[in-house]
Amino acid sequence: MIVLLIVLTGLMAGTYFAFSVFIMKSLDALPALQAAQAMNKINDVIVNTAFLPIFFGSTLWYAGLIVWSVADWQRGESLLLVAAAFVYILGMFFVTAFGNVPLNNQLKESESHESSLALVWQLYRQKWTQLNHVRMLSCALACALLVIAKT
Repeated sequence: MIVLLIVLTGLMAGTYFAFSVFIMKSLDALPALQAAQAMNKINDVIVNTAFLPIFFGSTLWYAGLIVWSVADWQRGESLLLVAAAFVYILGMFFVTAFGNVPLNNQLKESESHESSLALVWQLYRQKWTQLNHVRMLSCALACALLVIAKT
């Protein structure tokens, strides 16, 4: 079961990696209005894909992993599993819920006013990308901790 969680965590890390390494840079190459419109479209589409079930499912799985690891404490391994869970939940889930999603909502709310949408984009892209780097690194670290715990 941990192997599947490693795969799901890797998928999340890869998604965030793509945004950090080339998607946001590609959007930055567009005029601000087009970039903001494209990002709004990405945000509309992503919630209707496998992303959300993996996002929520893996977070719940990590929460359960904390309970299971504490209830059946195995010296060394359990500490790594709990650390992986906290890194993932705090660095991926909470950063997304309280950082990236509010920014996405702000960008979406500006959609009907093209002049404000371009202005919002300038602030959005920098903050959103910084938060995304945190999500990417948190997923990669959580994945590594799971692998170390099971080897």
